[in-house]
Amino acid sequence: ELASRNPRVRVNCILPGPVMLPDLPAAERQQAIAGTLVQREGSPDHVAQAVVHLVENDFITGVCLPVDGGRSIFPS
Repeated sequence: ELASRNPRVRVNCILPGPVMLPDLPAAERQQAIAGTLVQREGSPDHVAQAVVHLVENDFITGVCLPVDGGRSIFPS
């Protein structure tokens, strides 16, 4: 609706997967890693890099970008 009123308005979103913070128990950490396609930890930096990409590229709009190590496409 906003874009129809002002085409310069861009709306994007980040769909983060689990982010591994230092205080996460080891068992939960391993379970989260096992649930990703890339089989490794995500970090706040991964999410931040995706945000920067969406902000800097002014030709991207209307995107919901998963930053989840493939978790959203990995069979559970």
